Amino acid sequence: MTYQVLIAENVDKFLEKLDNFERDRIIKRLEKLQENPEIFGESRGKFWILKVGRSGYRLAYIILEKEKTVRVTAIEKRKSWRYDRFYD
Repeated sequence: MTYQVLIAENVDKFLEKLDNFERDRIIKRLEKLQENPEIFGESRGKFWILKVGRSGYRLAYIILEKEKTVRVTAIEKRKSWRYDRFYD
């Protein structure tokens, strides 16, 4: 059963600023969420974290089982101060 992946506007804007290589890596990881979002991410209570390889990007998302939807709500570089405040 596939899930629909919805990306928040701030995540979409962030992706537009990245170079093509990084953007493609992140998009490939997002496509995997359609299959089974629980396998590819790590649970952090109310939300999940998706790691994007060695690039250091982390995506936060919420799984809505009833709607079979994954909402990607945030993206941050692993070593940023926002990541430390929000994700850890």
